[in-house]
Amino acid sequence: MLPEIDNIERYAIFLDLDGTVAELVAHPDSVHVDRSTLRLLEMLSEKVGRALAIVSGREIAVVDRLLRPLVLPIAGVHGLERRDARGIIHSRDAADISSIIFDIEKAIGHEVGVAIERKPGAIALHYRLRPELERRCRDIVHGVVEKRSDLCLLQGKMVYEIMPRGSDKGGAIQAFLSESPFLGRRPIFAGDDITDEAGFSVVNARHGVSIKIGAGESVARFRAHDVRQFRAWLSGLVDNSCEESVR
Repeated sequence: MLPEIDNIERYAIFLDLDGTVAELVAHPDSVHVDRSTLRLLEMLSEKVGRALAIVSGREIAVVDRLLRPLVLPIAGVHGLERRDARGIIHSRDAADISSIIFDIEKAIGHEVGVAIERKPGAIALHYRLRPELERRCRDIVHGVVEKRSDLCLLQGKMVYEIMPRGSDKGGAIQAFLSESPFLGRRPIFAGDDITDEAGFSVVNARHGVSIKIGAGESVARFRAHDVRQFRAWLSGLVDNSCEESVR
């Protein structure tokens, strides 16, 4: 069930991308954000005084490409890189993962349907097209991470991600909330995956609105059945705000 929101202008909105703003697809390169969704994000951003940010596992450059021509504050690679509302980029020193990429490519071989996504300082191994390879992919990434104390492993929906320790979506949301125009606002954060749980925890601690998209255990306080239902809820925020301004 999704909450009723009064005075959306007092909130800051944080949104995951895949599975939240855009539908999940078999291959990450096939994700598409349609024009109506882009327009919705633009209107929402205007309603909250530009205090709307995307918090994604994808890198900033990829999110920009998917949202073009819209330009928003973005936390990419689970907070490893972040562009604030002024357009300033904040990033951690990228870990040297060149040898890890080689090891994973060598271990997985030429399996059709398995995709290796390279990110700044991180790497993701997708097996959505080959779910029967989950155990093999898990063994590969565990074998790599256990040799590096500076790296951690994140498991998402049909994907394993290797990245530096100490970066997560919760930290990215906290950073945004310490800056204008997010400062002093009550946060809303929506996401669909295990990697969003750190963000939910931060938002809950700030008495905000945490929304899980889809099934699965979560610390989120509210839930949307799917992307379509969540998008309709976001549209309602815009419509209700417009009605209040007319009054």
